[in-house]
Amino acid sequence: MALALRALPRCLLRHPVHHSKPLCSSPSDLRELLRIERILFNPTTTQPPQRHDDPRATTSSTSRLHRLLHETAGLTPAESTSLLRSLPCPHHRLGRVLEELRGLGIPGQEIKNSLASDPEDLLSMAPGEPSRLVELLRDELRCRDAVKDRVLADGPLSAAVTARRRVELLHMHGLTRRDALRVLALEPRVMLYSLEDVERKMEFLVSTMGFEIGWLVEYPEFLGMNLDRSIIPRHNVVEYLRSVGGLGDPIEMKHYVRLSRQRFYNMFVKPYPECERIFGGVVRERKEEVKRQHPVGLWKLFKPAKYEHTEEDVENMKMLMESLR
Repeated sequence: MALALRALPRCLLRHPVHHSKPLCSSPSDLRELLRIERILFNPTTTQPPQRHDDPRATTSSTSRLHRLLHETAGLTPAESTSLLRSLPCPHHRLGRVLEELRGLGIPGQEIKNSLASDPEDLLSMAPGEPSRLVELLRDELRCRDAVKDRVLADGPLSAAVTARRRVELLHMHGLTRRDALRVLALEPRVMLYSLEDVERKMEFLVSTMGFEIGWLVEYPEFLGMNLDRSIIPRHNVVEYLRSVGGLGDPIEMKHYVRLSRQRFYNMFVKPYPECERIFGGVVRERKEEVKRQHPVGLWKLFKPAKYEHTEEDVENMKMLMESLR
């Protein structure tokens, strides 16, 4: 319509169609006016052509999914049909994920268990995300073998789903997904704690301790510590010392994370006896209450007997030493 209006001569634009005076215009101009009037006052709406899915293409896609489910997860046709009916997402994602998992060499039973327990988390992964998570869990974890065995106890695919949930939780609280993956690689114990425990630690870090969430990238060990037994007692000691003016230097994140329990005790608790109960019990009394293995005085029975040296023994020793020269 805009193109048609721009095509009108200026004389027609200055004079409307319904004018009291007759217009001096050529028949071609009148035809153009009538055409524009039909466009303005009798618009015709054209609907875009509707797409009709080819039933043969749909059948072919379903057959392909059934074949992939049988090859990768060992599902029967009845199990595949039941799974496809229960999926909330489009089926093309399932085919992509199955192709990627087959390339990773994931056992079929593990894929079957993941589809049964966590279908939404598994199928919501972006292309290449399962491969990245499995590679991280297999090759990039920086931890003891015992921790890695616990992380991968249910298989790499189940661990990948668990890791993705932690990544999304960290991303929701302000970290980028790349930084969240770095935190998981440096502190895999995060995956051994529940989502509720990890969220409690982050809320305590930001709301109570006053640190920013970005500190977790530099000190990921914070998420691997026990909140009730390690983090809260140390924070309570620091807050008490700050209230009484017992802190000379500012307390940084490393004092909460990098110090062992004994070293933290020696630096912040031992000089202030009133902090011992805040820290988690009277440590000095615990050391004194250690039960002795032997009764008092029994050590004298194990003391070796003394033999006095005579002058003759001394002379014999001197002669022996001179002969060895």
